[in-house]
Amino acid sequence: MRVNVARKSIDEYKNIVGNEKISEIKEKTKGMKGLKVLHFNSTSFGGGVAEMLHSLVPLMKDIGIDAEWKVMDAEDDFFEVTKTIHNGLQGMEVDLTEKMKKIYLETNKKNSDLGDYDIFIIHDPQPVAVIKFKERGKWVWRCHIDTSKSNRKFVEFLKPYISEYDASIFTIKEFGNNIYDGKRFYIAPSIDPLSEKNRNLKEKDIENVLSKYKIDMDIPIITQVSRFDPWKDPMGVIEAYRYVKKKIPSQLILIGSMANDDPEGLYYYKKIKKYAKNERDIILLTNLDDIEVNAFQRASDIVVQKSLREGFGLTVTEAMWKEKPVVATKVGGIPLQIEDGKNGFLVNDTRECAEKIIYLLKNKEKAEEIGEKARKTVKDKFLITRHILDYLRLMEELM
Repeated sequence: MRVNVARKSIDEYKNIVGNEKISEIKEKTKGMKGLKVLHFNSTSFGGGVAEMLHSLVPLMKDIGIDAEWKVMDAEDDFFEVTKTIHNGLQGMEVDLTEKMKKIYLETNKKNSDLGDYDIFIIHDPQPVAVIKFKERGKWVWRCHIDTSKSNRKFVEFLKPYISEYDASIFTIKEFGNNIYDGKRFYIAPSIDPLSEKNRNLKEKDIENVLSKYKIDMDIPIITQVSRFDPWKDPMGVIEAYRYVKKKIPSQLILIGSMANDDPEGLYYYKKIKKYAKNERDIILLTNLDDIEVNAFQRASDIVVQKSLREGFGLTVTEAMWKEKPVVATKVGGIPLQIEDGKNGFLVNDTRECAEKIIYLLKNKEKAEEIGEKARKTVKDKFLITRHILDYLRLMEELM
């Protein structure tokens, strides 16, 4: 299924990144006008991949690349299988049955008629086996998850398909070592500073959103924005918060989305809600729109990302862009963004997470200083314009 995207102009980003960066993008595109590129993934809603493609694809179009985005046509049983594959690739001890393999491969075959393109960019494990049916073009697999400690049975199942790709993209070197032996590119994800989730908001708009959800803005707000997923360790966040509130009155907000390709979301939402024990200062919110998420991040005193595995952590990037001090675990791609003690804090466990939150709540000037440095980091390294340039360099090399 083809995804329709809103029009965007690369020139709109001049005020953020400067004329020189925009000129560099346009110059790089000159030899690639009309290049046909397809992005293919499992869902158009929920999660960082879909968010990035909603900006990457229209901006590629704007600079002259004939880019399209399609998503898989799949049943619920396929997404149950691919959630297990996702968990297995991130190191969970789960089973991979012959029936699961059959469902996976049959759905990939059903989705294999992708059309005629020069470059196919296949995102994440769900559609990786469509390459078995390729006829032409250059094929790139973009892995967004942390595969540094994968369950070997899942690697052995997928590697014959992954090995057929002309190149792969990983966020950091450690993710590719166990799963792909060919040509690798290392490209960090990005945020769109002009999207509804990241654009500037008026203070009144922020207040209106929090008022809608009956949030007291006079009490410090600690927030984690993530899928309701065990890899995001929401129970660990609650545990850390319970330690914090013994020292400082505060409130915890857990914001999650129910992505189309994540059948476990509702199950873990209920599990987290039960663990929260109806404590009034622990608030679970789901499927907010982008402006509401933006408002909560901007209203937060501290943003947490207590992942156990993390491909990158765009919610970290989003909060850093909004000048928020972030306390996050030292896993996956998060250390690409946070330099411990300078533009955020990296922690190793629940107690350390709680202690850093307390420190920041007690040291407002330090929190503001960290927030300012965090925004500069994102501006220099993790905006959509840099991402576009990285893709252009990849395309140039492939073609």
